Order: sequence, then structure tokens, then C-alpha cells
Amino acid sequence: MSDGVGQSTVLLIILLLFSALFSSSETAVTAIGRGKLLALQERNPARKKSIEWLLGDIQRALTVILIGNNLVNIAASAVATSISIRLMGDKGLLFAVALMTVLIVIFGEILPKSIAIIRPENIVMSLLPLLRFIHVLVSPLIWITIGVVRFFGKLLRFDLSPSHTFVTREEIEQMVNMGEASGVIEEEERKMIHGIISFEETIVYEIMVPRTDMVAVSSSVTIQESVSIFQECGHSRLPVYGRSPDQITGILYVKDIISALLSGNTGGAVSELTRDALFVPEMMRIADLFEVMKGKRVHMAIVVDEYGGTAGLVTLEDLLEEIVGEIQDEYDDESVPIQKEPGGSYLVRGYMDLEDLSESLDYPFESPDVDSVGGLILSIVGRFPEQGLKVNYGTWEMQVLEVEDHRINLVRLTPLDADDSE
Repeated sequence: MSDGVGQSTVLLIILLLFSALFSSSETAVTAIGRGKLLALQERNPARKKSIEWLLGDIQRALTVILIGNNLVNIAASAVATSISIRLMGDKGLLFAVALMTVLIVIFGEILPKSIAIIRPENIVMSLLPLLRFIHVLVSPLIWITIGVVRFFGKLLRFDLSPSHTFVTREEIEQMVNMGEASGVIEEEERKMIHGIISFEETIVYEIMVPRTDMVAVSSSVTIQESVSIFQECGHSRLPVYGRSPDQITGILYVKDIISALLSGNTGGAVSELTRDALFVPEMMRIADLFEVMKGKRVHMAIVVDEYGGTAGLVTLEDLLEEIVGEIQDEYDDESVPIQKEPGGSYLVRGYMDLEDLSESLDYPFESPDVDSVGGLILSIVGRFPEQGLKVNYGTWEMQVLEVEDHRINLVRLTPLDADDSE
């Protein structure tokens, strides 16, 4: 009897081992994702066929795992019951139920699945050959099982056909955020990835230089006079207008000015040197504009509003800055849009975008009608504010420090106490 009990005990240990292998492979397959499997396929050409088998039908692989796991669990319970009855008689049945519940839950489920969550790639690569071998052995049973499941799925009007789950934008953003929190991804890398993700959804209106900030020249300005304008603004291209900035006639390039200066033609009008301008609607997506600008080989586009007037301009640099961040050259204004003061307040430029301000101060500055800090104050006050005006926004006090030509240029943001904010 002792020999029989010993052999049954060895068999029980083997069945529990297979239960752990099936449980860990189930968790690993569901956790690893198609993206990692494709990466594993490139790094392990020797296992290419096995990974292709898994990618071809993950539902089939899970069916193999579940059938195998249930078979070994049932067999292990039967063996444990047999051993207990031999040793303890009728009382062994209850003992076997209690013992197998503990063994299967701990060693057959929790422990192997916890390991698989930490090392899904290693588990999948190690157990794929075993899963394919078992699939060949029990393929008729798998075929019958899948057929029965799909039959009941149709009966209950559920679509159980296998479909591949692709990663969404939201999931990518969350993975990037977790990567930064864990130190795997740097902050600048996170910002670039977020910029790439949002690139498709951003519209021209959100990044353009507004008409009030445009530097443009009249078509009647002479070539010699335009030189000082280029020197003052530091740009290499300028829009040229006719009667008003709403009538853009073309783009003036500093390279063409240099050629004219070298040839001695400095008294002519800049209209003689203007090139055709690219006009785009303000609601155009910047991803589409990027392709257009690359195709036409231009670096500047004039943004037109719904009424046909000039809304602003956008450059290729503006598009790239959505991904790589602010690009400064020797002619750019060195002033930053937000500066922290010693007392805890912040000096904020009126043109600063509300999304950037919200990210900088970790507080939601939002408005459905405006995009800038100055516009937010105007929407709150409902009129053109005078210098020194103070308004409250949530837990912040906003003080207008500088106003020029009905534009708010500089604002001080001061955090309020809880009592003051109420």
C-alpha cells in the first residue's frame, strides 16, 4: 500500500506542477499583448513559428490552456482523494477537499500567476512549445469545445469570433505616464510622445501666430526699407499685404532681398520679389498641413478665418515645436511665458496658452471660448481691464500688470488661502 501511496503522491506533485504551468501561461498570454509578441518574434527568430501560432489565434491558445488546466486540476483532486481515503478511510474525503483547495489556490493559481505578471515574456517563450504540443494531442477536443462555445454564443447573440485588440491612444498615454513615474522615460521624452499623439488632433488655430502678433510688410515698401524690418524682427520670411493685412499678396524671403541688394536694385517695391503664399483654413489639422507644406516645399502658411480674413500665420517651426517643444534661436525673445517670484506668485504673459498654464501650475485653467490667459481675464471681466485690476479664479488671484492697445501683456497669479478662495 505504501508503494501505491508513494507513486500517487509523486503523480499528485506532477499534476500540481502542470497546473502551475498552465495557470502561469494563461496569465502571461493575456498580459503580454500583441505588441510585445511581435517584438519577441523579431528578437527570437528560432521561435518565430511558435509565436506566429500564438498570434494567429490567441483564443485557441487560451482554450488549450484552460482545457489542460482543468484536466490536471480534476486529476489532481481525484488522486488526492484516493490517497486520503487509503490513509484515513471515509474521513479522508473532507481532508482531501480542504487540502486540494489550499494547494490549487496557492500553488496552482496565485503563486504562478503572480510570477507570470512579473515575467510574462519569459513564461510565454518557455511554455509555447509545450502548448503547441498539447494542442496537437487534444486538437479534436479543442475543436469540439470551440464549436460548442460559439454555438451558445450565437444562441445568446454574442459575437465570440476572435478579434485582435489594438492599443488605443489613451492606453499609450497612460503607459508613457507610468514610464515617467517609474523613471524609465524622461520628462522631455514623455512630452515628445504626447506631442506626437496629439499631433493628429491639433488644429491650426491652436498653434498659429495671431494676426495681432504678425510682422508683415506693405507691398509698397521698398526693398531697402524692408531690410530694416527684417533686421528688427529677425525673421527670414514675411507676409506681404496690399491695402490691409486681410489682403495678403505673397511672402517675402530674405534670400531674395540679398540677391536684390547685391544687384543694386534697392529702390523697387517688395511686390516685385514676393512669392506665392499658401493659404489654409484655421480649422485644418496640423498633421494635414504638415504634409501639404512638405509637398509644396514651403515653410510658412497664411491662416484664413471663416470670413476670408487673415487670422494669423503658421510656420513649419510651429508644427515641429508641437513635438519637440519650444525652439529658440538667436533672434527669439528670451522672455519665458511664466516666471516664479520669490513670494510664491507667478508672472505670466497674457499670450500663454491655458493648457500650458494648467500643466505648469497643476491647476485646471479652462474656458470654452478662449485659449490664452489674457482671453480668460477678458471673459471673466466682460470688458477691457485697466492696469492693476484683480479678479479671482478658483484658488488663484489674477492681477493685470500691463495692458497695451487693449491687450493684456502681463499678469501676476497669486495662490489664495482656502478662506479667500471661498
